[in-house]
Amino acid sequence: MLASSLKAKVRQNQMTLGSLLTMDFWPGYLEIFKSEGMDFVILDMEHGAASLRQAEELCRTARLLELPLLVRPEFTLYHVLRKYLDMGPAGFMLPWTERQEQIEALRDAAFLPPKGKRGPGGPSILANRSLDRDGWNEIESALFLMPQIETPAGINNIGSLVSHDWIDATMLGPYDLSMNLGRSGQTEHPEVVAAIDEVRTKSAKLGKPCGMVIGTVEQAKFWVDRGFHFFICSEVSAMVRQQSRSLVQGIRSLCEVV
Repeated sequence: MLASSLKAKVRQNQMTLGSLLTMDFWPGYLEIFKSEGMDFVILDMEHGAASLRQAEELCRTARLLELPLLVRPEFTLYHVLRKYLDMGPAGFMLPWTERQEQIEALRDAAFLPPKGKRGPGGPSILANRSLDRDGWNEIESALFLMPQIETPAGINNIGSLVSHDWIDATMLGPYDLSMNLGRSGQTEHPEVVAAIDEVRTKSAKLGKPCGMVIGTVEQAKFWVDRGFHFFICSEVSAMVRQQSRSLVQGIRSLCEVV
């Protein structure tokens, strides 16, 4: 159900791989990711332009495929999170997490009273086994809730932010983090690497798996060697660009050889 499989894999420190949907929201990508062995997908509403209708359709398709789909919202605000939860995702990745009120907004939106303030509603309730307390317990226990650490303030406050038993993992935001450290785009700069290692170490001490964003196999190896086994592997449009470059350069090189 929802993110139960994802929760189990990251807890067991298994290699866990997912991808982002930011620019293109064709539901067929979910089938491709599932058939090729991806473990999860993140619908990026922070930088993307998917409509609520598209989000609902992607969430439903993901549930039918038993492929956990998380939403990255544009803001960590109660009313924003609650609206997305009504669409039926498997959980959230929260960008730029650095303040306790963000975690409180997540709790209030994700859980029914008395733990939170969520009210039953939206198209996703049609997939619930029941609407009684036991049915909602099943839903809540299967949500995957993950702050994304992208700022020095997030690193400094990580202990209070992710210590709750209902937070499943942390995820780095290496590009924004590098920018906020004055090393824009230099994700393998020693200062940025040290900050990323600090997030992973602090997360581990709190019993939380920590994920990383990568775009190539070479980048994955760099971070696997540093203890990571949980990755967001690029984004669909970036994959198209990378493959397009490879094809164009490879085919043009044939003419050069001749």
